[in-house]
Amino acid sequence: MVKVRIRDEEYALSRADIEAVAQRETPRRLNAYFVEVDGRRFPPKQLIRGATRTTHAFDSALAVRALRALGFEVVTIAGGSAAETS
Repeated sequence: MVKVRIRDEEYALSRADIEAVAQRETPRRLNAYFVEVDGRRFPPKQLIRGATRTTHAFDSALAVRALRALGFEVVTIAGGSAAETS
């Protein structure tokens, strides 16, 4: 379980929450990063947005940190616009 704060709201997310999003959604266009779930590549923000159901803006670094904390491998796309985030 990991806690994510977006604006003034805090969300508790589990690996199962992220996997559920991956099962019900179709992957969107990839930009700088992706996370592979069940053989499909998803943008990190799509997975976090789907799990929290927030409409608030947040940056990719938040999504990357949360997914890594849940044990997902976040891959940087070669030639992507952002650097590797630890």
